[in-house]
Amino acid sequence: MNWDPDALIPRRALPIARRRIAASRAVVINGPRQSGKTELLRELHRTAGGTLVSLDDASTRTAALEDPGGFVNGHDAPLFIDEVQRGGDPLLLAVKARLDRSRAKGQVVMAGSTRFLSEPRLSESLAGRVRFVDLWPLAQGEIESTVDGLVDAAFGGMARLLDLRVFAESREQTMARVCRGGFPEAVLADDPSERRDFFSDYVRTITARDVRLIRDIADLAGLRRVVRLSAAQTAGELNIAEFARSADLATDTCRRYLALLETVYLHHLVPAWSRNLTAKVRHRPKIHVTDTGVAAQLLGVGPDALSRPGTSVAGHLLESFVAGELARQLTWSDTDAELFHWSDRGGAEVDLVLESSDGRVVAIEVKAAVDINEADTKWLRKMRDKLDDQFVVGIVLHCGERPRRLGDRVVALPVSSLWADESPNPTRS
Repeated sequence: MNWDPDALIPRRALPIARRRIAASRAVVINGPRQSGKTELLRELHRTAGGTLVSLDDASTRTAALEDPGGFVNGHDAPLFIDEVQRGGDPLLLAVKARLDRSRAKGQVVMAGSTRFLSEPRLSESLAGRVRFVDLWPLAQGEIESTVDGLVDAAFGGMARLLDLRVFAESREQTMARVCRGGFPEAVLADDPSERRDFFSDYVRTITARDVRLIRDIADLAGLRRVVRLSAAQTAGELNIAEFARSADLATDTCRRYLALLETVYLHHLVPAWSRNLTAKVRHRPKIHVTDTGVAAQLLGVGPDALSRPGTSVAGHLLESFVAGELARQLTWSDTDAELFHWSDRGGAEVDLVLESSDGRVVAIEVKAAVDINEADTKWLRKMRDKLDDQFVVGIVLHCGERPRRLGDRVVALPVSSLWADESPNPTRS
């Protein structure tokens, strides 16, 4: 990783945003705070012209709140609005009115640190008028200037996976990535204490400002308990009743707090997958903290602790790390697919399941171990045998350094395969 700290980090979302601006009246760029939305807007504005404003600026926000129609119509197009959620419903209604008057492309580009259509106060849907772009924290391929192409390679089958140019990394190096996360400021931090300060400030801002801008929270201590429990239970199935008991909150209150934290991207949910492989399938989603650097900070663990054998939290954080990388890749992959997990009441479980729009399936297990054995593929093989031709490949992602075939359409790959380039790999066996 050799960067000029003052240079723009190339983002996969940039060409996607440009295409959608050219093809639609308005675009919304969604993502966590500090994920790079402001920098992306600046780059789009630099090349497209128009007007760039931020509602984090008090005077700008006042102008938007006092006269939303004049604000939206009084600037040259395209109008780029950062932190749009701070303008509330009146501003969105003014945007809607502008879009209804003209079908011209690229009129308004909005960025916000909330899931746009799920925020309670932003009730006016702009469905049919806007396109969306998701901007996650940095993917590992963006950090390393490589291709994040595991999703497309996996749906290409075993041969394509084994042609990935895998970067050999130790378990310690992988866990350092997990603890660093993907927020640009944390990635670029020269000193571990700077990174810790960033994560602490991030969580403080989420709880003390962002959530409370959406809805008034009387029990701030309860909200903070939910934040910490989200980290403690990352990569686990979300049982609201049990979660609420652990947080010492009423079930409805806990459900509301979790929904608000999902709205501001502290965590994301991976739904359960079912193809009726068994009659005992479980239907609860899994909860994954969006950035594993934040989760590690909340849990008080670092790379050294996670690298020690037998550290149970290492597997959960690594699974959330992989889930986040796959979720990022799904925003730009050529393959149209969705991310799930699968488990049943009999104990069968596959950590992550990718299902394409045409019904093909890639199943992924995540192991923090360096060595993989046949037992680690048990549920992948079960899924393969049940799905037959619709099963493309099963993958065990692990902390070892070499890829290895493990049978018919089952392969073990290093975690670094997530951001590997596609070219002949001299280490495959």
